[in-house]
Amino acid sequence: MKKRIAAILFVLLSIYTFGANAQQPGGMPPGGQRPGGPGGAMPTIGHIYGKLLDAKTKQPVEYASITLLRGKDSSLVTGMLTKGNGDFNFENLPFGQFILRVNFMGYKTMFRKVAVTPQTMDQDLGNLRLEPNVKALAEVEVTGQRSAFTMGIDKKVFNVDRNLVSLGGTATDVLKSVPSVNVDIDGNVQVRNASPTLFVDGKPSTLTLDQIPADAIESVELITNPSARYDAEGMSGILNIVLKKNRKAGINGMINGGIGTNDKYNGGGNLNIRQGKVNFFINYNINANRNWGEGTTNRTNFPTNGDTTYSLQVSDSRSGGNFQFGRAGFDFYLDNRNTLSISQNIVAGNFRNKENLVSTFRDSDKAIYGMNDRFTDGSFEFRNYTSQIGFKHMFAQPNKEWTADFNYNRSKNGRDGGFKTQQLTPAGTPVGNPLIQTNTSSGNTTFITFQTDFVNPIGEKGKFEAGAKATVRDYTSIYDVFDQDGVSGENIFNPVLSNDYKYNEQLYAVYANYAGAIKNFGYQAGLRVEQYIYAGEIPSENQKFEPNKSQPGFFPSVYLSQKMNKDQELQLNYSRRVNRPNFFQLIPYRDYSDPLNQREGNPNLKPEYTNSIEFSYSKVMGANNFLASLYYRNTNNLISSISEPIGTDTLLNRYVNANKNAAYGAELTGKVQVIKTWDLTANVNLFQTELDVQTDKESYTNRGFAWLAKLNSETRFPFNITMQINATYQSPVIALQGGGGRGPGGPGGMGMASSSAQGKIKGFSGVDLAVKKDFLKNKTLSVSLQLSDVFNTREYNLDQTTMFFAQDYYRKRESRILKLNVSYRFGKFDSQIFKRKNTKGERENMNGGMEMGF
Repeated sequence: MKKRIAAILFVLLSIYTFGANAQQPGGMPPGGQRPGGPGGAMPTIGHIYGKLLDAKTKQPVEYASITLLRGKDSSLVTGMLTKGNGDFNFENLPFGQFILRVNFMGYKTMFRKVAVTPQTMDQDLGNLRLEPNVKALAEVEVTGQRSAFTMGIDKKVFNVDRNLVSLGGTATDVLKSVPSVNVDIDGNVQVRNASPTLFVDGKPSTLTLDQIPADAIESVELITNPSARYDAEGMSGILNIVLKKNRKAGINGMINGGIGTNDKYNGGGNLNIRQGKVNFFINYNINANRNWGEGTTNRTNFPTNGDTTYSLQVSDSRSGGNFQFGRAGFDFYLDNRNTLSISQNIVAGNFRNKENLVSTFRDSDKAIYGMNDRFTDGSFEFRNYTSQIGFKHMFAQPNKEWTADFNYNRSKNGRDGGFKTQQLTPAGTPVGNPLIQTNTSSGNTTFITFQTDFVNPIGEKGKFEAGAKATVRDYTSIYDVFDQDGVSGENIFNPVLSNDYKYNEQLYAVYANYAGAIKNFGYQAGLRVEQYIYAGEIPSENQKFEPNKSQPGFFPSVYLSQKMNKDQELQLNYSRRVNRPNFFQLIPYRDYSDPLNQREGNPNLKPEYTNSIEFSYSKVMGANNFLASLYYRNTNNLISSISEPIGTDTLLNRYVNANKNAAYGAELTGKVQVIKTWDLTANVNLFQTELDVQTDKESYTNRGFAWLAKLNSETRFPFNITMQINATYQSPVIALQGGGGRGPGGPGGMGMASSSAQGKIKGFSGVDLAVKKDFLKNKTLSVSLQLSDVFNTREYNLDQTTMFFAQDYYRKRESRILKLNVSYRFGKFDSQIFKRKNTKGERENMNGGMEMGF
């Protein structure tokens, strides 16, 4: 069974490795000249066939890898797997010298020279006998492992199953280890100092990063400058979280559990059953934890009429709760070329948060003239359901396919809580009765996505792609606030602080791409057209925002590449992208949840459009590779947040469109195998950001140079011990403040971050460490010990200075956490799985990866 899996994977790897230089039957031979002289016609009528047998048992060897290579440079011409009776054949071959390579795990590799000439156009190679190599098989089974990080010019893939430091955590912990990605303490994600579009399994989702367990993630894909095939949303590209979907044959799975300091627990497992035409999988995880947080806001106010005043807020919070993640589904192989996939995700959680916020106010002489202590106690629960149906049809022509996917997501959430605010004397003694407020909220989201994609190879190196996508999202939220009467204790509805709203978003898109190559020069051009429709209302105020049907957006993309000697490549690409304001940024509602830092939406916000150019160089050196990129982004109408004073001590945070924004920089990524047992991946991003904003009160300019560095180290020691160290450093940088993820009374979310024209975030660093020990004969039992933020340095510091105020903002969450995790893998493999004749469809589905078709 393992031999057959290896053969299938080997053919796929060969096609991907040599595909760029592949010579399809009927194509040009090496040197670019056809037989008979320049311009002559080249016959493609050669036929080679034979049978593969086991040298000892004389039995046919099925699903072995047979590849035909050019005799001149060993580049790939074509390949196949042997049939059930060991037969193989290659047709429509051009004249020339070839090498027949036979490869199958557990056997010695066979090479045989073959010549196709006018005299040998039809050749029977007879019975080829493979010699077993049991020693080699054992060595491969013990040492084979997938690379933790693979990268290309168009996509970087981070394989989470090799990331020890995030075991038992969430998607937020995973992304902290991904090169090129920066995650702050609130889970806001940035790539090259801008917000990417976040997807789960290639689709939009209402899940937040903290609602996806790390143990359910297969890989993270980062596409910094996507083609027209992908959604145009997102300034810095697409970040796709691929969930686990085991495709191993037979019955296999894993169970795991862990415990961490300060009451943190996790557990779960997965099971996969593959037999005949059905592949069934199920995954379940539960995470429970407690966390503490603290923060201060130290502000100096410069009123235009009056003396300078000072305020200080000190926060102390505690939170805790749990969430559960379940996923089940199956792939049904209808026949060799048609596959139906169905899956269902269910996520649920309950959390509680308590916070003490003490505010102190001082006059120009810094004498205290007021204090209050506000205690917040709230609970939050959510439920999320995602149903997915996918269909794939493979045509007889290689690499020609049609896919259709439907995604239905339904989520609901609820909050209950309240504020208790007690006025204090300068000495800290309570004065009068406290002000008590209670609040309840509920929200419901329906998110539907349908997409279809068609891929058609044209000629030897051409490819045409086309597709369509429709997305519809409905959101409803109700947030009610009640004031408690100090005498009767009755709760009285507060219409000023309460709100309710609904909105509907629709996005329709079509795209077309064409790719081709002329010798070592490759090109791809595409165009995506998107139509966006938005409508909203505030029922309690009888306000309706009529459907806003903007003009269709056109988003072109162009890719140019040049392959050079010694596995080097240059690439230049361009794409146009968009970032549309979400409802929370548009709604003209003021959020008073923090009286000194109020927030308000802006219904006049415009979408921001980005033109992105990237020039890259890559070099592959065996197990090592290097990628360097220069990039430039120019954004029109960048959505930015600003803070302006209202009253003596209060700031109003609102959103505006910037007048000018540009960002440019260089990113260097290298993966090096220092020695056979030590791998290093280093990533450095150096960038300059320039931002100008004009308001009716003041002009703001914020610009500066910054850099981000990450280093991932993996060392394998004797006795099956592995150690990982992940280190990150972020220099001071123009502030990115979360703007889209949280609404009045609504839940946190992936959201998007908006640039701030005021202030900078101070630099910070962090180091994570993990050690794993594998036990038992086949390393099926693993025990790992992790320590996150070893030096306890992860925190958030923001400095802001304007003509109206100067503010230092500090926040810290629990980040140094020690965890112990145990996992056990089990499995029984069934060779009958592979008796089914499903060559092309089987090879495609054995790839084991998630193919995104947006």
